[in-house]
Amino acid sequence: MQEKIVYQFNHSGLYVSQTVADESPREPGIFLMPGNSTEIMPPETWPDDVWPRFNGKDWTLIPKPKIQEPITPEKKLAEFLQNNPDVLNLIGKDSLL
Repeated sequence: MQEKIVYQFNHSGLYVSQTVADESPREPGIFLMPGNSTEIMPPETWPDDVWPRFNGKDWTLIPKPKIQEPITPEKKLAEFLQNNPDVLNLIGKDSLL
């Protein structure tokens, strides 16, 4: 059986990785494409601020999605108490020290 290199993308069309499509055991020359994949090769390189996105026909470079920094529970609580001083008064400031 033969294999073919194909290129996978996520549900948003953003490039994920290169993978392999296997040849169909019942139909020689026909390859079984993994979900969300294409035979069209993405750009070999791209700037750090963009990412390849498959639009159904070709790859385009779009601004790279920004990943929001996770907020710690302590910071989340501090922001909540700052925005809700009545809650801070109910629980007492001394109990937080």
